Amino acid sequence: MQPSELMKEGELFFRQWLRSPKSMGSVIPSSRALARAVAAEVAWQPGQYVVELGGGTGAISQGLIERGIPRDRLIVIELDGALYAYLKERLTGCRVIQGDATRLDEILARQEVGEIGTVISGLPMVGMPFEFQKAIIEQGFKAMKPGRFMLQYSYSPICPIPAKKLGLEARIARYVLWNFPPAAVWRYTKLAGG
Repeated sequence: MQPSELMKEGELFFRQWLRSPKSMGSVIPSSRALARAVAAEVAWQPGQYVVELGGGTGAISQGLIERGIPRDRLIVIELDGALYAYLKERLTGCRVIQGDATRLDEILARQEVGEIGTVISGLPMVGMPFEFQKAIIEQGFKAMKPGRFMLQYSYSPICPIPAKKLGLEARIARYVLWNFPPAAVWRYTKLAGG
């Protein structure tokens, strides 16, 4: 990314944060180190798709592309209009969709996609109402075959959701000190009977 593109990304991210701090997980975009850490944890096979909830300015998406996931196999969901427009321009060849992650099943039905390897959430779940957290988790797991896991990156050192209450086991897959603020990549799997 060129310096002018980085400046544009940073300015957009900061403007969005000023407008709605709760909708943004941090005051600055995710780092390349965090993007690489998330990408390294993704389960993906040729022919499958990866879904990213809350694409922000595309830092994580770029990490997925650099890892080797083809652009046409990446589905990025972003609710915010300005961020969606930016992502459409930045992530050419990817399916960038403006939509509500709590309605992921409806979005994916319209896209006619095949098997999804991993769902990644970049949504700021800490402090969000339980019903929102529950809807995101349910939609993420509904999109995948049984036995799959979801990834969540967060700047909180504690689990960003009430995992047991949601029938999940949560563990830190990676901790990224070279991000500001430091971040954790959480891996959620369904508990037996959950």
